[in-house]
Amino acid sequence: QLFLDQNESCIKDVYFKRSHIPKYERITIYLYDPDIDFSKPPRFIFIPSLRQALGGGVETIVEEMMETFWSHLLRHGYYATKDIKSELSTNLKRYFLSGITTDPNIPLKLNAHFDPIYPLSFYFHGRAGSGKSSFVRMFSPSLNAAIQNHVDPELLVRFVKQNLNKPRTDLYLELELRPNNNDLSVMSIIQGRRMTRTQTKPGLVVVDMEEMASNAPESNPNQLETCRLISQRFSGRKGNFRAGSSTPRNSEKRGISGDASVIMLFTSNYALDEECAAALKNLKMFSHLKKVAMSAVSGNDRKDFAAAYMKQCICNTIKQCLFLNVKLSIPFGEGDVRLLVRKLRMLSFYACNLMTRTKSSSGKMCVEVIQNEHSCTVGVGESSIELVFGSFDNLLPKIPTTYDSRAKQAVNTFFEMQGKEYSEFPQIVDYYFAKTLAPAVVVSSNAELISNVVYAIGKCTGVHSIPGINGGEYKMMKSLYDPSDTPNLREDILKKGRGSFCAVELICLSEDAQLCVREIIEVSNAIACLL
Repeated sequence: QLFLDQNESCIKDVYFKRSHIPKYERITIYLYDPDIDFSKPPRFIFIPSLRQALGGGVETIVEEMMETFWSHLLRHGYYATKDIKSELSTNLKRYFLSGITTDPNIPLKLNAHFDPIYPLSFYFHGRAGSGKSSFVRMFSPSLNAAIQNHVDPELLVRFVKQNLNKPRTDLYLELELRPNNNDLSVMSIIQGRRMTRTQTKPGLVVVDMEEMASNAPESNPNQLETCRLISQRFSGRKGNFRAGSSTPRNSEKRGISGDASVIMLFTSNYALDEECAAALKNLKMFSHLKKVAMSAVSGNDRKDFAAAYMKQCICNTIKQCLFLNVKLSIPFGEGDVRLLVRKLRMLSFYACNLMTRTKSSSGKMCVEVIQNEHSCTVGVGESSIELVFGSFDNLLPKIPTTYDSRAKQAVNTFFEMQGKEYSEFPQIVDYYFAKTLAPAVVVSSNAELISNVVYAIGKCTGVHSIPGINGGEYKMMKSLYDPSDTPNLREDILKKGRGSFCAVELICLSEDAQLCVREIIEVSNAIACLL
């Protein structure tokens, strides 16, 4: 550094040449020369996995990236079975490898970087509740963690979601190519997400193409029409698809079909027909499209998931719990895993509160959960708590207990305003402040009661309240072609600050208004209390 400062220079690139004979290994450092280089390079940062790069090589880095990817999937609530890992691992490894080096036999660049050239795309299909959307939703943050932790801490992975289950006229309009790059079309949004003003370098974009239709002729649109439309627009062509036609020589400049920084993920209840797959594979970005059949976690995998997920929930709250053992004697159910996840989050809440009061000289702890017909017991060491079942299968302490001081304040305020007590409400507010149920939804036909709930919670420190939102009149979120200043609940919440606590009063007097709420929350699994 003294040499660089004295000569007013900086490091441009560092390369490491491996050899099976240690004395022939070498590190080459390239310095910035203003007389040769017209632009000064960005601030130099070593690859975070520098030790692995010098020791085990690029293959070791890729293996650690894979481990980080799967562990973060679990941390975000998705359990990947051995079958899913086996289906995806080959393509993911090739993608990670291509981003680090084009050839493992040439010197390895030690700058923090990730520049993939292997196009990554998956088509997930299976019955509703099999975990397709859950996996895709967690894919982006898990990929971001794998890249930032091991190869480039400055690279960001952005997410774009496009619903394909809509009339063909709407779909054609949304995917239309236009000359103005500020037109808010889907194609412009995808390209713009690679590099926003807040990023120091271009990143990656994960595009979630949700709910691909079936290939039945009566579908509007059907699968083949949709695949041909995507093939045309992503290759930069405005016209209709013609099988066997050659790609115009200038279309790649208008399209993104050869851009490996765009990762395409499809979800559908229907398998991808061969003719549809062929239409997509006309483009380079779909040349390695992998079709993956998804099914809900079941059998022993479901038991393994439950134990692993509950341990992850506890470790996310209590950081030092490396020697934690989780034993579960509960019904694990079948099919959709979201209800099991909800239950495990509640059990973890009580386990964490018991662990904070339990000391272990060896650092080892065991959490044991035993459920019978009418109750459930959570034990940590010699401490335990008995839980009973409330409405919507909520787990409530047999002896009412409130842990968070803000919850106590909100409950006391609410009970005073109502002039009566509600047995389940204190625990729901406790879950809310612990983010155990996120979001926590309280449903009632009594408008005054809901208004009092929002007021009581909004009086707590660090909580923002948004009263009087009519679900039938006020937009839940802005649509693609709405003016930029269109009022909507999503932006109202985000203005309070990401991660902030918000209490929202939603007035839903019609079925349409109630359906609009689904744009913000997954109501079926979020309902916490009915008052």
